[in-house]
Amino acid sequence: MRSKDKVSNDFNTLIEFLDRFGPEVCGLASDQPENLAAEKLQLFAQGKCDQAQVEEMCEMLRKHPAWIRWVADRIRMARQVKTAEA
Repeated sequence: MRSKDKVSNDFNTLIEFLDRFGPEVCGLASDQPENLAAEKLQLFAQGKCDQAQVEEMCEMLRKHPAWIRWVADRIRMARQVKTAEA
């Protein structure tokens, strides 16, 4: 199992990778989570999940890899809000 730090590091790497593509690629994924999945993934992106929930979300993302960009976008937006508040 991955520790929370390892998962955070994985997402940092993912965000850095996606940032290289810029906005021209951001809107291409049409497969987005709906309702309950979106709520769970939003909490995941905010780092508000326990280990069991993290494992559930990782499994969900394995089944729906297009959702990874959606999660990365939510993480990026949260970072921008934190930066603006600082």
